[in-house]
Amino acid sequence: MQKQQLRFFDITMMVISLVIGMGIFRAPSTVAQRAGSELIYYVAWITGGLIALCGAIGFAEIGKRMPVSGAYYSIFSKAYSPTLAFAINIIVLVSHSASIAGVAIIGAEYVMPYAMGMPSTIIASVFIIVLYGLNLLGLRTSATVQNILMGIKLLMLGAIISALGILPPTETVTAIQSHSGGIWESFGLALIAVSFTYGGYQQTINFGGEVKDNGKMLPRAIILGVLIIVGIYLLANLAYVQVIGFNELAQSKFIAAMMMDKLFGSTAAMIVSMVIVISVFGYVNISMLSNPRVISAMGKDGVLPKVFAQADERKGVSVSALTVFTAISLISVYAGESFEKILNYTIFIDSIGLGVGMATLYRLKGEKLSLFSHIAALIFISACLFTGVNIFLFDTNAGIYGSMLFACVLLLGYFITKKKKSQHDSSSNDE
Repeated sequence: MQKQQLRFFDITMMVISLVIGMGIFRAPSTVAQRAGSELIYYVAWITGGLIALCGAIGFAEIGKRMPVSGAYYSIFSKAYSPTLAFAINIIVLVSHSASIAGVAIIGAEYVMPYAMGMPSTIIASVFIIVLYGLNLLGLRTSATVQNILMGIKLLMLGAIISALGILPPTETVTAIQSHSGGIWESFGLALIAVSFTYGGYQQTINFGGEVKDNGKMLPRAIILGVLIIVGIYLLANLAYVQVIGFNELAQSKFIAAMMMDKLFGSTAAMIVSMVIVISVFGYVNISMLSNPRVISAMGKDGVLPKVFAQADERKGVSVSALTVFTAISLISVYAGESFEKILNYTIFIDSIGLGVGMATLYRLKGEKLSLFSHIAALIFISACLFTGVNIFLFDTNAGIYGSMLFACVLLLGYFITKKKKSQHDSSSNDE
């Protein structure tokens, strides 16, 4: 039976899907609130876009050097040590499951008015469970559904952007109250929220083993996908500020609904809710396609039970890995409860994983890095450090708990890899 493979279009759409979740329909409100002024707001979005492009260039280089399934685990294992590989990937998996929870909760907030009083946590859980069932059908089915869902989401973003040429600008009154720490704190906090909306493209390297001619196709798809995303985000944010007004943008959660109401009238509210649900499905689906492959790679390496390494080759899915990742995502829904609570913890953990992940570029073998790639990688690593320090300064609890989680997982990884090594040495001596 022939193994299912992904095409260039599939991979490009996956890059876009991994990044454009629900963040762009909700995070701009948080960014505006934290920024306190239009200038800082736009600077944060432009800076986030430049950092994402640097990240795309760097991870594209990593993808060329290690084009295998579950590469996000494999790069750490090869470049550093199994202990660090275990720790980084466990906290990244927790971070990604928290992102799924945050996105599902945003979608649930849009559905609640039509859900007869059902709590947002229950609605979010239903979203995740439905997508779990879809992913059990296999890689090709999930990828096709993903392309359709992403197409619908891009149509909605296109409608939002079209407001720039259709609706007159709304007058902004005065800048909202900035943070007591001044411009630097406002920019730092705004950039954290922006980072949430730009994250995810690095997971595309997990599909390296399922892409034909992956040494060329994967890097091109990653860079093209991120370029498209940056353009869409900047235009969408221009539309939000022009149509809604900066002050109102900072005070509303339902900005997508407000945009559609101004474009198409009050009857658009139900349509928006439906599209938001589709957007949630798209983000959760692509995360469930990507992250279980990391768990499978860890199973193959022996740091997780071998059962996670088992997969249906024809369908391209590991049921056990998918089930565990879904369970962690469901737990995150109830642990996090709200988008704002989840945001800083997720980005703090991500900043560790992404920064250390990019640094593997200097330890993996392959063609010599160009000066352009060097600069991109160093900018990205510096940005990850900046984001982590910002969160520690402005949300100390998130920084402390995130650091404690990393330390505990690192210790667990040490004992697991030590046990694996001793079992290997024992079997070698028996031979």
